[in-house]
Amino acid sequence: MGLPGSGKSLAADMLKKRGFEVIELGDIWRELLKKNHISRFDPKGTREFTRKIRQQYGKDVYARYAFKKVQKKRHLVAIMGIRSTYEMDYLKMHLDNIYTIALLAPMGMRFERLKTRGKPEDPKTLKDFRWLNTRERRGFMKAPSEEKHGVMHIIRSADYVIANTSTVRKLEENLAGVLKKIKATK
Repeated sequence: MGLPGSGKSLAADMLKKRGFEVIELGDIWRELLKKNHISRFDPKGTREFTRKIRQQYGKDVYARYAFKKVQKKRHLVAIMGIRSTYEMDYLKMHLDNIYTIALLAPMGMRFERLKTRGKPEDPKTLKDFRWLNTRERRGFMKAPSEEKHGVMHIIRSADYVIANTSTVRKLEENLAGVLKKIKATK
């Protein structure tokens, strides 16, 4: 887990090469939007959809969908894009041997990475990036008082933290080191 531009997608690719099945909560969200004929580029429509689905099925709804996928997959699974303690608590309650790995990088570095990456939904300006960063820090929580359930709380309580401030090779080395430590605890 990590904030936008911290290297989550890169780490996911590295985990796939090591035999992990990667489940991305954002992919589940996009699947549900498509199924409900809502464009992911419609900010009002996506916010309303997300609010309704969480209201109807619970704040851990995306974790529930991920869990259904996990049961069909291999024993090495990485779940990416967890955005709240509700989702994390659900997964910890239903899965054995779950570890959280947080990726950290400075804000300016993360913004530059997103500009270089160039996905259509990536922010183009620093102002847009700051808005995205604030939203992501809270997860889906609206009020600052609810941030205790957002992604920053999960990052602060992560089992392992990797500073992703150098090269791709260094990230790969650090991730391999964390996986070795996890394997040693089993």
